[in-house]
This record gives sequence, structure tokens and C-alpha cells, in this order.
Amino acid sequence: MKKTVAIVGGGTAGLFLAAFLDPAIFEVSIYEKKKSLARKFLVAGDGGFNLSYSEQMDALVKAYTPDSFLKEALLSFTNDDLVAWLKAIGIPTFVGSSKRIYPQKGIKPVEVLQAIEAVLEKKKVNIKCTKKFTGWDSNNNLQFNNKETVKADITVFALGGSSWKVTGSDGLWLDLFTAKKVKTLPFQAENCAFKINWPTDFIKKHEGQPLKNIA
Repeated sequence: MKKTVAIVGGGTAGLFLAAFLDPAIFEVSIYEKKKSLARKFLVAGDGGFNLSYSEQMDALVKAYTPDSFLKEALLSFTNDDLVAWLKAIGIPTFVGSSKRIYPQKGIKPVEVLQAIEAVLEKKKVNIKCTKKFTGWDSNNNLQFNNKETVKADITVFALGGSSWKVTGSDGLWLDLFTAKKVKTLPFQAENCAFKINWPTDFIKKHEGQPLKNIA
């Protein structure tokens, strides 16, 4: 009998997990609070749609702090493995001058997402949108929208951070975990901000655009 797997969160992490679980062993469902999957993934392409980095794996592992946290995962599925898998599902890639790995020119983020969704459909993954995780019931079953209860053999939380509220990454789930007495760490900013008194006309023209190749 198959084990049921509930993946809470329909972002990149949740989609990749579902894409690689064996459908002969697991019956997989993804629960996403938005009306569609991978909202952050889709808008990320506005600033350059890099899918990975072509650095040698020993150097790539050391780019993370602490590097031991992701070492085993990175070495078990390398950047070369990712490129090979993307090619297999119809997304050829190329390495840019910055060593970043991009989809072949002309391929949009939505096309990459559609290719991944086709893999999920073939594996009969259940996609359930507009399902906001709101905690657990008295038997530790998952609750969505404060009323729907889901019981699963295995639950994986792929809820993301608090970096981009409009895409669903609001980090509000942290309060639920804290109330459940699950050990958590508060979110911390990864980027460093600088306050610059830009001219008003400059802001009107360029606000929201990325600043690149500057020192």
C-alpha cells in the first residue's frame, strides 16, 4: 500500500520534491495557498532567471554557511545532475559569463514551470491550490483554511521565508510553529541595505530596477 505524502507549499522546493518521489511508493499531494504554483519562481525571471551555478561542487558547497548543512544534499544531486534533468524534460540550458546557469535564450520562466508541472501530472501528483495551512487539529492532522483536515503518513513543510509577500512568501507560518513549540529561528535579512538620497527624477525613472556590476 502506498504511503501518502503531504507537501505543504507549492514553491520550487515542493515541486522538485514531488517530481522526484517514486509514484509506485508514494501518493503525493501538494497544498498551495495561492491560486497557482510557484509564484515567486515566475517573477524571479525579471531580474535574471538563473537556475543554478556552474562552479565546481567543492567550491559551491563552501559558498554556504555552514557548509555542512547542505553538503550531503548538494553532492547527491549536483548542478550537473540538475542540468541533465532539465534537458530531459525539455529545458536546455547554457552557462553565462558569470558562471550562472540559465535556460536557453528565449525560454521563459513559465515554460520551465510548465515542463515541471508536466512531470508532476505524469506522476499523478495531486495539486491542491487555495489551501492555506492554518495549523494542526487535536490529533496532529494538518488543517487548511481553518476547517479542512488532512491526514498523511508523511508531511513535508516547504513554506519558504518572508521575503516576498505578494508571491506568498510571508513567513506567517513561523507563528504556528512557535505556538506548537517547534524549535525555530527568527528570519534574518540576507541582503544589506544602503540608504542613498537619489534625485527624485532618478527614482521615478529607475525605481525597482536591479543595480548590477557596480562597486
